Amino acid sequence: MKKQKLTSGEIARICNINKKTLFYYDQIDLLKPAIVESNGYRYYTLDQIDILSKIRALQSVGFTLLEIKKQLSVDNIATGIEILSQQHCKIEKKINELVTVKEALNQKILELEHYKLVGDHQVFLQDYDEERLSLNETLSQEEIITNYIVDGYHSGVILKNLDDSNKRIKISKYRKVEDSELANYRKERGKYVGVYFLTKEKDIIDGALKALSIIKNSEYSTKGLAYLSDVAADFVNIKNGYIPFLITMKIEDNI
Repeated sequence: MKKQKLTSGEIARICNINKKTLFYYDQIDLLKPAIVESNGYRYYTLDQIDILSKIRALQSVGFTLLEIKKQLSVDNIATGIEILSQQHCKIEKKINELVTVKEALNQKILELEHYKLVGDHQVFLQDYDEERLSLNETLSQEEIITNYIVDGYHSGVILKNLDDSNKRIKISKYRKVEDSELANYRKERGKYVGVYFLTKEKDIIDGALKALSIIKNSEYSTKGLAYLSDVAADFVNIKNGYIPFLITMKIEDNI
């Protein structure tokens, strides 16, 4: 290409980038002006448009500026291919992470929409797939609060000894796991009866027991454990410190 001098404004306009971006590229030694005259004026050449094109292309596939700087210095095709392959693996991993996030977000929206539709203290039926869970027994109500940071998207509490008035209710926190080696409990596949209820943090167990009494007095016969979870509390706020919860139990016979 002809060595035509271009001001920073001209090359920024041609390449559709901000002049401040060019100055930053200069500061980090990613792309310096080809010519700096004695009066301090800075000029670029037409062939530097190709370098800017490479920078924008590498940015478009997720490279950081530091990684781009390294890639631009590579003049061996095998090394270049290796770096691109590594970036491909990073993107693949990110895609999988985003799919997980998308599925979790969709689940939270469905949970909230269903809660809004059904309302509090109303019995409903819902089908659940089998799930592998990791259980951790807790000793008090203060320990049963679950949150995203500690427990992940899919977590809650299991209540045991519900049919034995002589035994104290046993509480276990659970979180869903994909790795079977991390699981110590299996939630059965099937139809469950559920009730939503709204309560404050200090009254969770009392609220859960009242919701359970609604299930027990319903037309459905249940068995096993009660599963207690909040309804997307990490994602939305309810007025006055109230939290919507869901409690479910498996129905004995298929409906």
